Amino acid sequence: MRHSDSFKSFDKTEIYYDTWKVDRKIPTFLFLHGMGGDLTAWNKERTILFNKGYGSIAVDLRGHGLSGRPQEHDAYKLDAFAKDIELLIKKQFKIPPVVIGHCFGGMAAMLLIADHPHIAKALILIDTNYKSPFYSELFLKHASLIQLLHLFMRFAPSNHIRGHIDFGKFQNTADYDMSRIVSDIAHVSLKSYLNIVDNVLTYNGQDLLKKIRIPTLIIEGLNDSVFPPKVAQELHRRIITSHLKFIPGANHILVLNNPKDLCDSINTFAQQI
Repeated sequence: MRHSDSFKSFDKTEIYYDTWKVDRKIPTFLFLHGMGGDLTAWNKERTILFNKGYGSIAVDLRGHGLSGRPQEHDAYKLDAFAKDIELLIKKQFKIPPVVIGHCFGGMAAMLLIADHPHIAKALILIDTNYKSPFYSELFLKHASLIQLLHLFMRFAPSNHIRGHIDFGKFQNTADYDMSRIVSDIAHVSLKSYLNIVDNVLTYNGQDLLKKIRIPTLIIEGLNDSVFPPKVAQELHRRIITSHLKFIPGANHILVLNNPKDLCDSINTFAQQI
């Protein structure tokens, strides 16, 4: 019933994923974690939804978890992540899944759906945006910060803690909890982490949003300071097939802090599509 495996992606990067299957004709979910996370971040949501009869696949995005960590800078462009997901869907899903992405995973999901409109049955976006957080503007306004980032990237170590993160110890943490961020970087590797940051700084997928035509649910924590509620409202305005759900008292770390609330929203949406 549970199976883990991996495959070689388009550039030979190893992509690791975990499958929970059920024999029922209801939507199957594909979970995409946020930057610095891994597929085990979704364990509570997957368990709750499995008990309701839903099957799921969760993936370690490239540079994360048990997936490979390519050394090339361009290997961490957002379209590389989207291509991995496209290949995984074609490999594992006989019918289009419901793609669920949190934060960075949501950004990759939007790019995927915009380029491949029929590859998914529906889309669920959690605390995400079509461009990087507000602090990217600081980098873009000061060339010296970009130069410093590139210097760090050049000499950053690629060694990392192998395996998945123990997310249990980070439940109920704040948006910018330093112990969690340090753990994320240690597991991803500083080199891969900085490569992702650099590639996302200038990314803007605003023009892609009009291409998303499948049923879409946008879930937003009202206390999210990384992508505040106004960001979710803007996404909702631009994705014409979307519905917007706010979760009171929730911050950006919805996946760890509010699994039941999240699953209630996912289950309700899944029953309507």
